[in-house]
Amino acid sequence: MPISREYARSLFADLTQDAAVPLDPDELLHMPRLREHGHVFFGDVALRCYKHKSRWMYDERDIRAAGRAFADMEVRLEEVVDVQLPVPVYRDIPERDPEEWHRPNWRRRLVSWMFQQARNQFVEQGRQYDEWGSWRTIGANGLPGELTWEKFVASSSSHRHTQNIAGTRPLELLTWSGENWYLPRAYADLMDRWERREDELVTRARLCSSCGDQGPYWGGWRTPTASGYITRCPPCSGAAFQPYTGRLRGVQYEKLRRRGTRADDYLCRLCKASQASAWDHCHDHGYVRGPLCGSCNTREGKATPYYFLQLEGGTLHLLECSGCLEQRTLPRRFHMDVVCAHLEQTERHGRCRKQPYAREAERVHGAHRFQLECSGWHMASRWTKDLTASEVTVLVRAFVDTALADQEARGPDAAARAE
Repeated sequence: MPISREYARSLFADLTQDAAVPLDPDELLHMPRLREHGHVFFGDVALRCYKHKSRWMYDERDIRAAGRAFADMEVRLEEVVDVQLPVPVYRDIPERDPEEWHRPNWRRRLVSWMFQQARNQFVEQGRQYDEWGSWRTIGANGLPGELTWEKFVASSSSHRHTQNIAGTRPLELLTWSGENWYLPRAYADLMDRWERREDELVTRARLCSSCGDQGPYWGGWRTPTASGYITRCPPCSGAAFQPYTGRLRGVQYEKLRRRGTRADDYLCRLCKASQASAWDHCHDHGYVRGPLCGSCNTREGKATPYYFLQLEGGTLHLLECSGCLEQRTLPRRFHMDVVCAHLEQTERHGRCRKQPYAREAERVHGAHRFQLECSGWHMASRWTKDLTASEVTVLVRAFVDTALADQEARGPDAAARAE
């Protein structure tokens, strides 16, 4: 019978509380890589996720079977194997296979954690540029840079994605002999099986359900529906759903919601590759902007404003709001990122040519204070820049005018494609 994620998590935690393999039952709540293949992994055990009444759930029988399997699993800590982590090469990905980084590889992921934490430590310490090469050097403790085991574990434990692999926590089993990294043989074998099993599921899930063409490994063709994810290539999506031509421009979202107009009859206005799942609207003015797929809707709502503005068509999509277009502005949450981008393009530290990094630091007496940092061939330098609210408004308007002028310069065909 279907059970909620919360109950599945509680049940699995109870069944595996004495398991020899360190597990993270919270994976059942967060469902990592759900989009790619529709399962949650614990080692090589794939738990299928079901969508029931628009809610993701599990089958209780699957949870109990997985829990019993891990409760009975024997891991002899004295039977270890050299895991042969690919050090000291950092992100050694074959250039001829651009999808390789997305493939499951637990050894490479462990190494990436180590090097990322070593690099972060150098950044936190404000080390000079000429010292940066040393963060790749492996120390006597098997870790890069000046990273200690205690620092590595503490930093990794602050984020789920840097302590979990396939629902397990390898750092609790990993040991350094003075020359090599070791893990219990049973655990290493478990993770090798996980790699093969997840690769099999992704290979099946990436095939277009209509024509059978193979999509990107990271699940770019996967579209959320009321009953779960479906894989459909852009041509098949284009044939199955109608393009949005702006017919609801100027309509308030609340009015559209009362009508019950379906967004899933349309192709996503932004990526133009997937079935839309929701009507996106401006939260400042309330006007409908257009139908978006789940991924694009998430990008607009949760991605950093700076990132969304870099997307092709991102700014023009925001201007589908009649209020923003008439006022030549953008939603308020985008204003500071527009200003930061402007400062990064125009501000420089002395005669240094390197583009600085800018961020809003605080508001002082009604003005916005931005902090800029340059890390050129010298010690990192910081300075501030104050802008009034009216100056921010002018910069946002100039940004909007540039986007509209670029669209006009591309001609009516480009404008039609944008719609």
